[in-house]
Amino acid sequence: MQEQRREDDPEPKRVAEHALARTSGAPLRVGNALTLLQNGDETYEDWLRAIEGATRWIHFENYIFRNDTIGRRFAEAMSARARAGVVVRVMYDWYGSLDVGNRFWNDMRAAGVDVRVINPPQLVEPLAAFRRDHRKLLAVDGTYGSVGGVGVADPWLQREPETGLPYRDTSIAVAGPAVADIEAAFAGVWDLNGTALPATERPRAHDIAPAGEMSTRVVIQEPGKMRISRLLQVLTASVEDRIWIADAYFLADRILREALIAAALDGIDVRLLLPSTNDLPIVGALSRTNYRSLLEAGARIWEYRGPMMHAKTIVADGWCSRVGSTNLNITGLMTNWEIDVIVEDPAFGTKMEEMFLADLADAQELSLQGRSVRGGSRRRRMRSLARGSGPQVPSTVASLGGALAQGALSSALARNERNFNLAAGVTGLVAAATVARFPRAFAWPLAAVSALLGVTGIARAFRLHRNPHGN
Repeated sequence: MQEQRREDDPEPKRVAEHALARTSGAPLRVGNALTLLQNGDETYEDWLRAIEGATRWIHFENYIFRNDTIGRRFAEAMSARARAGVVVRVMYDWYGSLDVGNRFWNDMRAAGVDVRVINPPQLVEPLAAFRRDHRKLLAVDGTYGSVGGVGVADPWLQREPETGLPYRDTSIAVAGPAVADIEAAFAGVWDLNGTALPATERPRAHDIAPAGEMSTRVVIQEPGKMRISRLLQVLTASVEDRIWIADAYFLADRILREALIAAALDGIDVRLLLPSTNDLPIVGALSRTNYRSLLEAGARIWEYRGPMMHAKTIVADGWCSRVGSTNLNITGLMTNWEIDVIVEDPAFGTKMEEMFLADLADAQELSLQGRSVRGGSRRRRMRSLARGSGPQVPSTVASLGGALAQGALSSALARNERNFNLAAGVTGLVAAATVARFPRAFAWPLAAVSALLGVTGIARAFRLHRNPHGN
């Protein structure tokens, strides 16, 4: 892939850009127009506008596509375009949309929509069930593309009754040459699940006219590739002042966690914005077990007070930003199909930081009450504030509110750690006692798994015998 260069960039930044290109496998596309879309309402409005204006094709790929009010609105919009002669192709993940009946999809097919389900269970590859298509992607006519964290379901339109805060998420709309990479991501999964996408629906970047001035990479994550993971290692190693992260299901592996800790100890302003109420409670509890080591290193953690913080965003040093579908956990970084947009533009970075700080005003900061912070981050933040190098706090009122709440939050963190360790200990003891008392109860499941693996191996060998080239 040929990297596009901007001659006015300083050398250190150019070195970082080359590292981002090599780790992400994503070329830099210049000449794009980008729009931040906050939450479900803005995202749905933009997506539906693009769908209703389609003249050639619509490519839609989403982990969650429910048969509810907003889901039916999308189904009707795409069915209407299909009846009007537009090619409409839809992919949904088998597990993410498990609760949707076949009638919903068949009604779309009857209207002319080409619908494919991604990765349903199969005997030949049972472990493939762990690979999920977690993308949220829309591409229209080779001129519009959008990715982010928003699924098609009514919860994305909810607000917290007490605070009025929305179900928080972020997407990005793209116009310009980078749309070709979003289209390529869709084509890659489509081709794995049936007849390949025709060449007429595969626009090339050099055939798409510039639409703006922003430089963008589209990171196409596939199972086992770990492109976002490698990119994050580069960012955490090269960041010079600050890195701010929002994530929904933060279960960072040891490499990423140690990288963030090292950055915080080195005086980098490391901030994490995570949910206080997680729609997957066990993930929320597990996530909080990672807080203490980060806080002790000098990183700062906030929990959003709305119904859910579902965004997956990063902004580093105000010039490099990420918006996408990848959660910072093993499934997002290693086993799923994901897609993220990396923006290398200070003006866009300013918008991202303003959005992040506004979210902090709707969140509460956690602290380790009575514990000293080991990193140099406090001194560095004070120096940065004195010289005015970027935004530091959302507001005086929000900071005061956060300070008043820290004691309660510190107690909540300790309570979470205590309860998690207690639950893990009790579970271990119960499991040990059950195995000792009823060994056959565990022998039968083990035998069943072994038999499944045996049948799978024979089935795959038979398939290779009939089709040795795997075509």
